Amino acid sequence: MRIAQISTVGTPVRRDGSDSVEHLVWLLTRELTQLGHDVTVFAAAGSEVSGRLVETLPGQYGVGGGPQDWRFCEVNNLAHAIQRSAEFDILHSHSYLWGLALERLSSKPMVHTLHITPFSDVSQVLALSPHVNISAISHYQWSGFPSFKPAAVIHHGVDPTPFTFRESPDDYLFFLGRFVPEKGALTAIAAARALGIRLILAGAPSEPYPHYFRDFIEPEIDGKLIQYVGKVAGEERDRLLGGARALLYPIEDPEPFGLVQVEAMLCGTPVVAMSLGAVPEIVEEGVTGCLATTADEFIEAIPRALGLNRRRIRAEAEQRFSPGRMAAEYVALYERLAGGPSAS
Repeated sequence: MRIAQISTVGTPVRRDGSDSVEHLVWLLTRELTQLGHDVTVFAAAGSEVSGRLVETLPGQYGVGGGPQDWRFCEVNNLAHAIQRSAEFDILHSHSYLWGLALERLSSKPMVHTLHITPFSDVSQVLALSPHVNISAISHYQWSGFPSFKPAAVIHHGVDPTPFTFRESPDDYLFFLGRFVPEKGALTAIAAARALGIRLILAGAPSEPYPHYFRDFIEPEIDGKLIQYVGKVAGEERDRLLGGARALLYPIEDPEPFGLVQVEAMLCGTPVVAMSLGAVPEIVEEGVTGCLATTADEFIEAIPRALGLNRRRIRAEAEQRFSPGRMAAEYVALYERLAGGPSAS
């Protein structure tokens, strides 16, 4: 098939150094080209993709002479792809739901993937675009809109290559995420203290809550039982994920997906998480981790998770969240929407 992938343009599309959506576009494009499809990616300059690349901005938002207005940047990228829609069998937009308003200008079918929680007025948006095709990244993602049926539910795939399997971890628990109230870092700290197990915190203070880390997290850091290592990436991130006895994921607000859970499992590390949002679709109770519904249950779940088979955790993650599975499911959706394996 001739496939257009329309990325977000917050960062370039690359294996490394891109944000989660742009990295997912990179991974999906790699898998689609390996399956023999002709893929063109519309993205910011500096992108490195397996298929063809159309650079629609000189850089990400406000970089390299590009506009600072992120909305303009996203719509501009979409417009370039739709202008060339006749060249493709299907167009896949990852740019929020901006493409819904422009789809009527496309000469070929489009599918849209929203990678965040649907916004509050999405019902009104869908009412204006009743025949669009939107794929979900989890069953939970669109559960708040029971009258809407996604074109498909396709869980993310994660490339296992950067994640090192560790059968024998070090003696610590690990929290990796933004320091905002809804990520539950204080719950992780309380659990570690209750069990007397060292906790390593990683991540950066978040812009929406500039004082949260200073006022609530920093006073808990003693450098012994509770340690903070800042923002981590690459080999250090892999080492900390793989060396942990468990990843703590005590979110307080539901999320449509959570890639770090899969990344931990690919290292063989069990996940202890609050059973909210898409978490039960990702973490299999008693197999790849343990789930809880209260802070007390969260503490009780940690010792159970520490006894899980790390080799099986890795194997389950490789199977359930393989990039090949993700790509095959998207191809099936593309073919259904385009009317067959190729419209050419």
